[in-house]
Amino acid sequence: MLAVAAVLSRLLVVQPDGGVEILTPDLSVLPGQGVTATPPTYPQPLGTSEAPDADVIVRDSDAAPGVAASDMKTRTRTVLHHIVQPGDTLFGLAVQYGLTPESVLWSNYITLKDNPDLLQIGQELSIPPADGLVYVVEPGDTIEAVARRFRVEPTTIVAESANGLSGVNEALQTDQILFVPGGEREVVVWQLPKPVEVRTTAKGAKVYRVGSCGEMEIPQLGSGSFAFPTNRHYLSGYNFGPSHGGWDLAGRLGEPIYASDGGTVVYAGYSLDSTGKPRGYGQYVVLDHGNGYRTLYAHASQLFVRCGQQVARGTVVAAVGSVGKSTGPHLHFEIRLGDNYVNPSKFLSLQAK
Repeated sequence: MLAVAAVLSRLLVVQPDGGVEILTPDLSVLPGQGVTATPPTYPQPLGTSEAPDADVIVRDSDAAPGVAASDMKTRTRTVLHHIVQPGDTLFGLAVQYGLTPESVLWSNYITLKDNPDLLQIGQELSIPPADGLVYVVEPGDTIEAVARRFRVEPTTIVAESANGLSGVNEALQTDQILFVPGGEREVVVWQLPKPVEVRTTAKGAKVYRVGSCGEMEIPQLGSGSFAFPTNRHYLSGYNFGPSHGGWDLAGRLGEPIYASDGGTVVYAGYSLDSTGKPRGYGQYVVLDHGNGYRTLYAHASQLFVRCGQQVARGTVVAAVGSVGKSTGPHLHFEIRLGDNYVNPSKFLSLQAK
């Protein structure tokens, strides 16, 4: 499992080459705001492909902003409930509570579905007492099965005082809340439309079928380098990291979003939930650059391109918005190579705000 540093004002990211990148999450949450403690009983559950190891985050301290280190060490081993406030981010909450971002994300699968961009003001999140995860028991679960699923020993779950268990063979109740110390699992990755080659035209051009967009030609229009897709070259939210596969670039509502490189539009539309409401990426565009790279532009207020359209670098493809469950206008920007996330900092340099 990735070790994550909770430092007073930054997250240090050690790159594979030994270099260090500094993540600067939004730490505007007031200490203790929206937090209530839950006794070690069994409350009702909350709410209704694997991330790449491109960066490794190193834990330097257990202290969190506004929380004394001694308080962190003596914190009662109970699951807390946090009500999401304006300005909260996954990384900011992790720092506030002295946890890894993965621990916060994994403890709230029912609410966040492994997608930090589903964080919404007013949501109630489970905050584990230490690194690991909070799990809502499902019908048929046993302690051994839960331990196997989250890669720990059954005795680890039984020994956890917050769980109030007497032995490995104790029966679990549906909707019972367990804290799994040190538990970990793979992160579910949001899948982008994948082109599937279907035929070749008489002129030798390859035609692909891409999800709901249907058939289209995808020539190599990309240069292999990328330009900033927004006028503002600084972050207003998450940086790239193990739990977030892109940049949240600052922008005002309606500002232009540019194609970062030449490509073909292989998706343009909404990411919807079962009720038809925008969720996650909200309204977004995906460009396939014909060279293995794809870029994604999410949370748009308007789209100016359509499926199959070929665009040059710098073409306005959308407008900055706040569609989906983000906490303010910004562009969620991703670069992918095949099925892997690519840190945009390999091509672009962020500016200080």
